[in-house]
Amino acid sequence: MSSELTPLQRSVLDKYRFLAESLRELSETLSDLNNTHEDSKPEAILQEMREIEVKISLVSTLLKGSVYSLVIQRRMDHQQKPSDL
Repeated sequence: MSSELTPLQRSVLDKYRFLAESLRELSETLSDLNNTHEDSKPEAILQEMREIEVKISLVSTLLKGSVYSLVIQRRMDHQQKPSDL
């Protein structure tokens, strides 16, 4: 087996490294949250999570709308260009 990696192998390994780092950071964040909210009531934590869920949903909807708008705009631009020729 060769000690040199192909560009594809290097890319895959880099992505796995990035994924491992992200999972480690997520684990640390979850651990911090568990320790921070140790004295909180489950209902209070659930309410906070619901508020976060609503905000994430709103951001997702706005992002989808923006992407859809860009797609429509590019489609219209693409349809206008051939007619200009």
